[in-house]
Amino acid sequence: MRTIVKRFFLLGIAALAPWTAAVGPAAAAEVAWATGPALQRRLAAPLDIVWSGNPLRQALRGLARAEHVAILLDRRVDPDERLELKLAAVPLAEALRQIARSRQLGVAMLGPVAYFGPPEAAARLRTLAALREEEVRRLGPAVARVFLQAKPFAWDDFATPGALLGRLAEEGGVDIDGLSRVPHDLWAAAELPPLPWVDRLTLLAIQFDLTFAVVPGDRRRVELVPLPEAVALVRSYPGGLDPDAAAKRFAALAPGAQIKIAGDQVWVRGLLEDHERIAAPAPSAEPAEPPAKRPSPAKVAAGRVVISRFAVQEKPVGKVLEQLSTRLGFQLQMDADALRAAGISLDQRVSVEVENATLDDALRGLLRSTPLTYRRHGNVVEIVPK
Repeated sequence: MRTIVKRFFLLGIAALAPWTAAVGPAAAAEVAWATGPALQRRLAAPLDIVWSGNPLRQALRGLARAEHVAILLDRRVDPDERLELKLAAVPLAEALRQIARSRQLGVAMLGPVAYFGPPEAAARLRTLAALREEEVRRLGPAVARVFLQAKPFAWDDFATPGALLGRLAEEGGVDIDGLSRVPHDLWAAAELPPLPWVDRLTLLAIQFDLTFAVVPGDRRRVELVPLPEAVALVRSYPGGLDPDAAAKRFAALAPGAQIKIAGDQVWVRGLLEDHERIAAPAPSAEPAEPPAKRPSPAKVAAGRVVISRFAVQEKPVGKVLEQLSTRLGFQLQMDADALRAAGISLDQRVSVEVENATLDDALRGLLRSTPLTYRRHGNVVEIVPK
């Protein structure tokens, strides 16, 4: 078990001027931030925390560097609030939530970054980022490639948000309108692992209750705009043979979402987290069989012909892969956060139709129009960038 112990001690001048004691990007760059599967292992691993009188920013900075998990503290949060916290054998993900609750804050993981901020902002963050990603993808591959390119993002003590926005504008080759909505401010140093351009701008803008939109008719100009009262993603799901039953199940999984039935489709309007719960594979209700009596999925998947016919039209590639995995019994591995950091979305729509096909035929056809490929080791299929 990894142990982090923070003991109370007099901080002297550092307590009076936390920015002057902050670690700048040059030093922070020594940290190899966890991403992808390594991040998930970090978040699931238990640890102990004992904090007594530690200033919030310093405590989070120490935790981030020790656990190799990037943390960003919203500008509206008092960095000098003192923490009194004792946790034993708690997974890091739960520890982050308990730290946030102890200060009446929210926490959200945007890719490899743990964002601490006002609860309402944290609740909206991932949905806002997903909305902006969907919008730029509709602008075409050439434009989307710029906005979705993942790069690290760091700044020194006393950086101003205006200067950071200027850096993003230069990198994206765009003009950013609405800068008057961003007041002058001085920020403590920070370093973030690679994030898509849209996520970096989202993390800056949300700290001023802003988001952004591409100016209609001008793909090289974005405008900072106030956050809307409601933030939601709208997606449809197959209702199967009983759309009413599917809608009730979705409502139980996402009680805060709005759900409507249209024909054999169930439409859901809610936060990204609502859609993730709905799209997650349902636990099997079938009783477990002795291993010797189960057919070997590896043998089924490795057979010469395993699919008589497989056809989909304009469906999210991630969901189709999950359906194919369930249908054929192979183990699917895909790290959504790592793919997102590489500028790849599992929501990309695909169409494919194959007959009398092997598993490899189906996977190649399914991924042909995407920036994805696969590696197969027996019964395990890993989805990776090309």
